[in-house]
Formats: sequence, C-alpha cells, structure tokens
Amino acid sequence: SNYSQSLKTEFVSSVSLEGGQVLSEFDLSQANFSAAKSLQQATEQGAEVLMFATNSETLDKALQVVQINKKQLNLLGGDDVYNIKTLEVGGEQASGMVLAIPWHIEGESKSEFPQKSRQLWGGDVSWRTAMAYDATVALIAALEKNPTRSGVQQALSSSDFSTTGASGAIRFLPSGDRRTPVQLVTIIRKTDSRSGTGYDFEPIP
Repeated sequence: SNYSQSLKTEFVSSVSLEGGQVLSEFDLSQANFSAAKSLQQATEQGAEVLMFATNSETLDKALQVVQINKKQLNLLGGDDVYNIKTLEVGGEQASGMVLAIPWHIEGESKSEFPQKSRQLWGGDVSWRTAMAYDATVALIAALEKNPTRSGVQQALSSSDFSTTGASGAIRFLPSGDRRTPVQLVTIIRKTDSRSGTGYDFEPIP
C-alpha cells in the first residue's frame, strides 16, 4: 500500500543515515509469501531486527512472522500494528515489540483529553480517536480565521498557525506534515491489562 511504501522509505532512509543497513525486504501482500522462509532468509543474512510496515490487510501475515520468530530477532512496527489483534494473536511472542505511534493515552500526562474521552466513551481511546479530534480542532481553528476553502488551506499552511488538541500544540511543517514527536510504545505482559488480553501497549518514556 502507499502507507507501507511511505513508511518503508522513511525507515530505510533513517537506518542508512545512522549507519545501519536494511538487508532484505519482504512483501507481505504477495500470495506466495512464506513467513518461515522469509524469517529463515533474514536470519541467514544476519538480520538483528524485523520491522513491520504493514497495513490492516497484511497484519495477519506479519503476526505469523511474530509467532515463528519466537522472540529471536527484535521487533519494530508502524502504527498499523497498534491493534488489539497484535495483543491477542501475538501474545508472549510479541512482548517487547516496539511500535511508533502518534499518541498514547498514558503518554501525555498534562492533557485533559484522556479523562474527558473516558467520560464520553466509557473507556480508553486509541491514537486514531485522538488524531481525529486534533484534525477537527485544527479545521475549526482554520475556519474561524477564514471560512473558505482557500482560507482554510492558507490558515493551516501558515507558519504561525497553532492550536491545542489532544496531543498538545497542533502545528504543521511547510511540507504539510504535523510537527509533533513520535510516541514509542512497547508490548508488555500485564495481569490487569486495559486490553483484557493479558498484554498492553505501554509508552516508552
């Protein structure tokens, strides 16, 4: 998918800049993809880490790799891996996996959004809800400045545009991307897990 390709490109670039090397790429969307063969090839090439740039359609195949890996290689993932299925299916084999997501309900202690969203929805919300909220807040702020199509575009692209959302200040880079830090989370075993699976995504400080 375009999402996976974009994430892969950014990851490869970052690894290369830090002096690392991507040894192999495997396309989970291929009909003949084999989790066992792919993992064996990566291991034989000396891989130390597996990074999953999956989308929702390929998550099941990624979780097959997680199970077969048996915690031999370190695991990384993009925000599409942040899914209850990863906790249910991955279980102990996924514990220790690190994911990069835009926001976590326990990652922003000063925000009122977690408490208010719990009151409204009767439970925890994910990064997707928080980002949808932030997008709505940004749109409202832009409409207040100039309620036209071009006016909204100009307001959002302005270097001095700023408003406050679930994850703090909402600002944008000249590229149009959000100017915000990434929240890293890891999967841990937890007897009183919020997810009810015995495992949770926990923020890494």
